[in-house]
Amino acid sequence: MDYLIYKLTDTHLRTVADPALLSEAERTMAQKRGEHYVLTRCLLRRELARRLNREPQDIRFRYSEQGKPECEGIHFNISHSGDCFAMAFDANPIGIDVECVRPRTRMEALARRIMCPEQLAAFFERGCPMDEFYACWCTAEALVKQVAGSIWQAKDTPYVYEHGRIHLLGEGAPARQVQLFTPMPGYQGAVALLS
Repeated sequence: MDYLIYKLTDTHLRTVADPALLSEAERTMAQKRGEHYVLTRCLLRRELARRLNREPQDIRFRYSEQGKPECEGIHFNISHSGDCFAMAFDANPIGIDVECVRPRTRMEALARRIMCPEQLAAFFERGCPMDEFYACWCTAEALVKQVAGSIWQAKDTPYVYEHGRIHLLGEGAPARQVQLFTPMPGYQGAVALLS
């Protein structure tokens, strides 16, 4: 497993953004999504090309039902929040999520939608700490992205947050793990992978 973090506002990254590396569909999407989309796609294409010994423009993507990009020969996942862009790579399915930590008005309602009963009870018992919420949000996202699912399936993989770590519960827990990390100040991240 390997993951990379980029701060998209770093000026040295401007040289990486080359629309000629993108597919026609990506260039069309770039017209809607803007410069960050071009930059993140070029970063991804360059990293996949390096790992697969191909040219960046020769990378071909297919997409899952949920829109997750896939590429033959390697498992990868991407995440973007604010100025932070993350990519994770592995020989097995992998999921990554990064989130900008900021106060949320609906934090408790979102917690009810993504946390299993064991985690939700502990979260409320501890007074709904924001750092725990973001650790759990990133965990839920990374876990469902690993299996190309939807965030609303997060309760299907129960876990608890204890002492800054995620402990998976239930069936299949020994075969999977989640690692929390701080991609940059003000952000939380999690990567889900097979043990």
